[in-house]
Amino acid sequence: MTAGDWINSIVALATVVMAGATYYLANVTRRLGNDTADATKQADRHHQENRRPFCVITFSNASQQLPFGLDFDPKSRRQPTLAGVTNGQPSTPDILIRGELQNKGSGPAKDVFIYLNTRLGEGEDGAVRLTRPVLASGLVAGGETTAIDVQITERDIMHAWDGERWNPTQAFHAIADQTYEVVLEYKDVFGAPFRTIHLRGIWTPPVPNIGDPAAQAQMMVRPDKPSPVFLTGIQAVRTLADLPALLPTSTQLDDDHRF
Repeated sequence: MTAGDWINSIVALATVVMAGATYYLANVTRRLGNDTADATKQADRHHQENRRPFCVITFSNASQQLPFGLDFDPKSRRQPTLAGVTNGQPSTPDILIRGELQNKGSGPAKDVFIYLNTRLGEGEDGAVRLTRPVLASGLVAGGETTAIDVQITERDIMHAWDGERWNPTQAFHAIADQTYEVVLEYKDVFGAPFRTIHLRGIWTPPVPNIGDPAAQAQMMVRPDKPSPVFLTGIQAVRTLADLPALLPTSTQLDDDHRF
């Protein structure tokens, strides 16, 4: 082998080594880039989670019998009004949600809306909207508490399309009795939607047999003020007309909402 052959062999070997090193460095660079991107995404997720809002309502004059407050149901306001006790408030047939709206999270809550649900089963599929969302506040800062006085009127009833026209899915005067959940829907500063669900009581299907001593004992110890439920995402728009197969009779509906 001549000196030129040796030189050519060495150059070829060096080229192979350099190509391998280049490939190795490219892989290392790609992995570092992926790790950096993952770390950035994780940091962004942590930042968003740390800026989550968590809004809750403290209902004015709430009790075990009136979990959404004395002013919620027009019928519960009728008796004091007939007795001449108005507390300086004008008479109205609307459903009223009064109290304090508190953001217990660290981030601001935007576009805070309120709507009312009934419940026909467990989980997300069992929640059915009775009313459309009504604005409660445009912005509630983290840690802020503000007074709210939201009026839900007859025009806020959820309507369903029957093929010819939009029709209300229930009579307005029955909505207060059928309401099982008062729902807050809001967004964080990144536009992600959240919900806080205020429950009337502990939902226990089927309706307990009050003639059973064991069932009576269980009912006596159940909590009458469940903690609000915090959920992410937007509830599916579902009305009573969308679930005809699940609709109970009027008697069953009344029984399901006794507490």
